[in-house]
Amino acid sequence: MSVNVDYEMEGVVFNIQRFSLNDGPGIRTILFLKGCPLSCWWCSNPESQKIQPVTLYDAKKCIHCGRCLRVCPHGALSPDNPHFINYEKCVGCGECEAVCPAGALVRKGKPMTVQQAIRELKKDTGNYRNSGGGITISGGEPLVQYAYTAEVLKASQMQGWHTAIETTGYTKNPEALEKVLPYTNLALLDMKSIDDDIHQKYTGVSNAVIKENAKKITAATQTIIRVPTIPGVNASEEKIQAICDFVKTLNGVDTIHLLPYHNLGANKYAMMGREYKMEGVKPPEGELMETLKQVVEKSGFKCKIGG
Repeated sequence: MSVNVDYEMEGVVFNIQRFSLNDGPGIRTILFLKGCPLSCWWCSNPESQKIQPVTLYDAKKCIHCGRCLRVCPHGALSPDNPHFINYEKCVGCGECEAVCPAGALVRKGKPMTVQQAIRELKKDTGNYRNSGGGITISGGEPLVQYAYTAEVLKASQMQGWHTAIETTGYTKNPEALEKVLPYTNLALLDMKSIDDDIHQKYTGVSNAVIKENAKKITAATQTIIRVPTIPGVNASEEKIQAICDFVKTLNGVDTIHLLPYHNLGANKYAMMGREYKMEGVKPPEGELMETLKQVVEKSGFKCKIGG
């Protein structure tokens, strides 16, 4: 049966990462899409949360030449703004980035057709073939731009590549899973907390939808559960055990990855004029991670620290 791909469909992409040894088997290329319904306190890609392009401002690089002030068509830039950019006015058009000689203004997010995405991914075909790797669609949340995600996955499988998605599992649109899962060889599914109050506090959404979608995802494709392990949120034996108990109810899952919290994206919050709510929180110590790994293994799962 022939498969039709809409190569002219556009999505909003904010990064392409090559030579990844995580996020699926072998050497992979990761396509990062904009848009996420969650606002996790520890998110390392806060620029991905809105589907629209966003401009980041690095005050340390700014040489105060004034060029950006003259070209901004929306009057969104001013030294009088607390964070220089007024995000109520900024539409991420990129005019300021184009004239900034110091790289202090960086636009994140640009339209890309399926054809353009596949053309970029093709550059790494040799890596996929030699390592058993492939492509992974991440974000943000790939299910936000589900139609685009499905077309890229479909086109990738036609190339013979292994396909994976990194997903929170959060979507209220049943069509998203119906379109994406048939072309997904592996789902890397986040589980942050089984306690709904904790989940809502730290991510902004209930986990009820995620739990229901987890059943559909694991029934449809190979799935690895990934647990961002966050001190003060879920980095305890009791909370990891609760996640394991839930995962036991899912279809065919035999592997859980524990992803230690890091603050590598903290500087982006200041560049977007936002508060980093995890300020002062330190990554979990290795001894604790090993203890939590033992909890997972005693529950009958394979476990890896890191993705």
